[in-house]
Amino acid sequence: MQIRILGERDVRALITLEEAIAIQAEAFLALAEGRSVEGLRRVVTSEDPAGVMIFNPSVLKGGAGYGVKVVSDFYDNERRGVPRMTALVVLFDGVSGRPRTVMEAGHLTDLRTGAGTALAARHLARPDSRRLALFGAGRVARNQVEAIAAVLPIEEVAIATRTEARGRAFIDRMAAPSGPVRARFRLVATPREAVAEADVVVCATTAAAPVFAGRDLRPGTFVAAAGAYAPDRREVDSETIRRAAKRVIDSKPDCLPNAGDLQTPIREGLIVADDVAGIADLLAGRRPGRTDAVEITYYKSSGVPIQDLFTARRIETNAEAQGIGTLIEIGGDDD
Repeated sequence: MQIRILGERDVRALITLEEAIAIQAEAFLALAEGRSVEGLRRVVTSEDPAGVMIFNPSVLKGGAGYGVKVVSDFYDNERRGVPRMTALVVLFDGVSGRPRTVMEAGHLTDLRTGAGTALAARHLARPDSRRLALFGAGRVARNQVEAIAAVLPIEEVAIATRTEARGRAFIDRMAAPSGPVRARFRLVATPREAVAEADVVVCATTAAAPVFAGRDLRPGTFVAAAGAYAPDRREVDSETIRRAAKRVIDSKPDCLPNAGDLQTPIREGLIVADDVAGIADLLAGRRPGRTDAVEITYYKSSGVPIQDLFTARRIETNAEAQGIGTLIEIGGDDD
């Protein structure tokens, strides 16, 4: 029995951002149509060494295929001289259960995370949005800006970070001649300065407390929160959630229980769970997206396993068509 091995360089060469955005719509429509099994994710924490292991299985019904992504996030890895996060996806045949492909999934995760926010922006942001406020300057922040700029005419990115040096390094990378986004980047001194004129606000941090004040948002703003993921941590305050006319998440079973942005205002009695829609509901026409130019809209993403599955399957299909990857014999055939 043979399986195909795809490294990061292969994965980067086999899929474009535009293709990834379209694939997210396919994945969420599969959720809307009940073609997948939800709520399978498992998170295991480790105290010594400090870290977290995330198991993201995704199963399509009717033998259509399945896969699992395993993410390791070990907090002291930078001190060890290795990447903090590593990830792999394994794809299996849905009828026989045989493994087909193993691929590096760090870039895949970046790609589908940004692409998911870009898909949400198409439904929740004003199409003329030009000014983006960004909280965070790491890996997630980069993929969010690149993806949103692919679907909106972003001209300026105002960056709020904890340290000026980190912000400067982010700008040097993003604004380089070979950088992915053609926009003006600038650092701001305060969160209020960042959001005061923003059309889009993106949070990509590990913050435990809100990073800006909801009262400072102007009408018509789209807020995307792609960072902190725990019931007791949040990037967005209750006033933002209260003011939002549309509150959307990537998946109720996977995201809502762990979204501190929403769990806190639910406990405070400001909203109830039914006030929150899944993006699949928007794509299926069961709930509306933005309906006017002055609504404040909000999107929280934690990443849904079916996004990994659909993105990885497209990469696999492209690899097979182009003959990319290493085929290895692993045995396991019947005698």
